[in-house]
Amino acid sequence: MQTKPTIRQIMEELVAVQSDTGTQQEKNAAQKIAAYFAEDPYFRAHPDCWGLADTGDFLGRPVVWALKRGTSGRTLILTGHYDAVEIDCYGDLKPFALQPQALLDEIQKRRLGTQTLQEELASADWLPGRGTADMKGGLAVGIYKTLNLPEDAETGLLFAAVCDEENVSAGMRAAVDVLLELRTRFSLTYTAALILEPQLPLAGNDFMLYNGSIGKLLPMIVAKGKLAHCGEPLKGLNAAHLIAEIAARIDLNTDFITEDFGLVSAPPAVQVMRDLKQTYDVSLPELGVLCVNLLFLGERGPADSMAKLRRVCEEAASAVMHKYERACQHAERHGMLTATQRLTDAPRVRSLPELEALASAQCADFAQWKQDHADALRTEIQSGRLTLQDASVRYICSLITICGCDDPMIVLALAPPYYPAVCNAYLAADGRRIAEQVREVVEDDYQMHLSVVPYFTGIGDASYLSCTDPAAQRALADNLTLPPSLYDIPFEGAASLGIPAFYLGPRCRDIHQWSERVYLPDLEQTVPDIIDRILELR
Repeated sequence: MQTKPTIRQIMEELVAVQSDTGTQQEKNAAQKIAAYFAEDPYFRAHPDCWGLADTGDFLGRPVVWALKRGTSGRTLILTGHYDAVEIDCYGDLKPFALQPQALLDEIQKRRLGTQTLQEELASADWLPGRGTADMKGGLAVGIYKTLNLPEDAETGLLFAAVCDEENVSAGMRAAVDVLLELRTRFSLTYTAALILEPQLPLAGNDFMLYNGSIGKLLPMIVAKGKLAHCGEPLKGLNAAHLIAEIAARIDLNTDFITEDFGLVSAPPAVQVMRDLKQTYDVSLPELGVLCVNLLFLGERGPADSMAKLRRVCEEAASAVMHKYERACQHAERHGMLTATQRLTDAPRVRSLPELEALASAQCADFAQWKQDHADALRTEIQSGRLTLQDASVRYICSLITICGCDDPMIVLALAPPYYPAVCNAYLAADGRRIAEQVREVVEDDYQMHLSVVPYFTGIGDASYLSCTDPAAQRALADNLTLPPSLYDIPFEGAASLGIPAFYLGPRCRDIHQWSERVYLPDLEQTVPDIIDRILELR
């Protein structure tokens, strides 16, 4: 009889396969995961119950899925991502980054890191290595439980491994259609999804269960000033000034903080702020761009935030023009400027749909232009020459050019990625019984304290597994800079799934750092036991 691999063995084998996010390396991890099912007797006898779903991803990264059907049709989804962040931060430990035991030995030999790190590694309960925590350890649990589920189990398991979570979640966005197709093909009833992400405990004896996922917007603001020589700045308007004024009013602005179920989001943070001049010259920057990391909670968060952003842009434009007017008055008193040379109107704030409407009025066949432009951007994105964010800037600037408008303006849009905020409390499907089962295991069997948290605050794939108002989400998505052919969110598919999704994984430390490590007792005992208890629900 073939011996099945252990959780730790699977994890170490997955870690050994480098899978830097957003690269061709991810496919190697997908193939490694697929091999566990290809070599398993059950899945060899049932080849229709596993596969690599082609999602049309330009890097060829598939969704790896495997279904162990239950006798009732009820099915619990176990999912996670197979990409990991790069290993450059390991420095001279880089040769050991993908070899957990060798890395542990090397860290101990050199006495590297903090005292906490040394003590934890000495206990034999913690194992370091890139991806041990985030999140090839969780994937290993999912693979192991699927391989070992009894064939006569009432509730089945559907394992799904996706790519790109560390980037823009292309994998889970594509996986929604795969999950829907499998549900129909096998007549399944999905009970819930467990995303086996690692957790950072609040305290040493805390175990976390996350009941949802925080939302993220990436507002992109492009300012168009008016070109002029730097020696005559009052004959133009500096786009960098506009961008700076907007940034100062947004960054850490507590008006954007949202609250739900007693949790609050972090204030916004400016991520990108630059003019768009390609070379140095003595001209005022005509164009500038600002991107903001904006986290939110609750279903009203995005719409409210976009309305606040527009007001901030309008206030910033007024403030810049106030300073401009004062400078003009001074210049006129000294004979440096005439009244006819002054700008008179404040930059107009336009949403992306408003800018597109203006461009459409100026372009004879705007729909065809938009399609041709999207095709050209796709080529650049797929070649690696443009990021989704760079493509977004290019699209907005092209629209401004088409409009043929010489007047200053401020364009407010959304760049990818967009993560909707989701919380199981807003779903018709009741996830409370699952939380109760988790509590029984954690508190009764392991004498730990369970903290049930309404939102996972690190953004993640749960954002695409449910949707309570797809029409409202589509309306918001009209502000996205890229068309669905380049970046799409399956709001309707997520609404159709509508399943409770929980973040439930092993405790860890220092994710994305060279000292990343996973807590083995959770990996090998606690999390598998919790899955077993959830499977017992009727």
